[in-house]
Amino acid sequence: MSGNRPLRAALATLGCRVNFSESDRLRGRLQAAGYVLVDFEEEADLYIVNTCTVTHVADRKSRQLLRRAARRDGALVVAVGCYADVAAPLLRQMEGVDLVLTREEEPFLESRLAAAWRERGWEGPAPSAAGKVFPLPAHPARALIQVQDGCDNRCAYCIVRLARGPGRSRPAQEVLEEVRQVERAGRPEVILTGINLGAYRDPQVGNLAGLARLLLEETGVPRIRFSSIEPQDFPLELLDLWPNPRLCRHFHLPLQSGCDRTLERMGRRYRFADFRALVEEIHRRIPDVGLTTDLIVGFPGETEEDFVESREAVASLPLSDLHIFPFSLRPGTEAERMEGHLPPALIRRRCEEMQLLARRMARAFREAFIGRELVVLWDGRAGNGWSGLSDNYLRVTTAASGEWLARLTRTRITALADTTLVGQIADIVV
Repeated sequence: MSGNRPLRAALATLGCRVNFSESDRLRGRLQAAGYVLVDFEEEADLYIVNTCTVTHVADRKSRQLLRRAARRDGALVVAVGCYADVAAPLLRQMEGVDLVLTREEEPFLESRLAAAWRERGWEGPAPSAAGKVFPLPAHPARALIQVQDGCDNRCAYCIVRLARGPGRSRPAQEVLEEVRQVERAGRPEVILTGINLGAYRDPQVGNLAGLARLLLEETGVPRIRFSSIEPQDFPLELLDLWPNPRLCRHFHLPLQSGCDRTLERMGRRYRFADFRALVEEIHRRIPDVGLTTDLIVGFPGETEEDFVESREAVASLPLSDLHIFPFSLRPGTEAERMEGHLPPALIRRRCEEMQLLARRMARAFREAFIGRELVVLWDGRAGNGWSGLSDNYLRVTTAASGEWLARLTRTRITALADTTLVGQIADIVV
């Protein structure tokens, strides 16, 4: 560090939308403290890795990012996030990692950083006594708004509840204030997110449907999207808010398996018939809705019969996409102690079969929109053109020239390239 120039800070994030929303909050705090934010691949004085531990692959990626940062001479390297919560002693032993902050320690980030700079003989930014600091969204087109954290479910495979703790919700007025800030900043879409979003509760508005109603009434943000909602916690009164065009016609409902025997072993609090009934009700109430899901393949004890039953059950649903995950053993979970763990080669074969089904279902859903119009939010470049998402969560590209970042347009769909729609911009919405 030379002279009195501002310190540069870089932040990398792994994992779910909640992690990314928390990184937006960290970005706001760092900027308020006087750091200059730079890309993680650039030279910086401070590198923070917001880690994930949902799978063993996420653990590995978290360590890889920390090692990459530690190779930067003289930089301060900090680990936060879920992996830091469950494996702090391990991460503190990693060469080049200077600070590991658990969830209880993260509120003191600024003071811990100031102490670390002093230990190095540097005069780093002092902890700010400023008022409320708003998140600084990394994306120019949309903002992630965390409204809930933690989980009270006890799924046998999941380590997240161990990292995040019990369920808790943010006050509705606090959420409203943050969405208003995003609206003033000009971002056209907010995504309400939480570890168990459907469990949102607030004495003022009640549940998630009440929170959405409040945001529709008290803000003018053009698009409101919901992140993943557990099937057993889906508030059906949420569907009463359609056909308000500001609400995105997309829900992500994690099924995990289409076999009831597997669902029972997983500790899931519904059966396939319950999931099917929910999907059919949503489709009845919201035309052209996009419904996506997560599936775990190779859970301990899954027989070939169980797998085939799951695959055929999923194939019978009107889903727009499937996210396929091979079972990942997580320490401290009930699944770790179960018998019947499957060979990796068998799990890979079953995943490949599910991926083929996912592609067929994705293409079939998208083909129905050729020749029709969708409202698309353009969120990045695609070659010389643009790429964006429709309100029902379909990726669309266009060859249109000009500047379309963070613009909402009606777009006529002309073709399907693999699982990406191709369109022509018809007119501007926002």
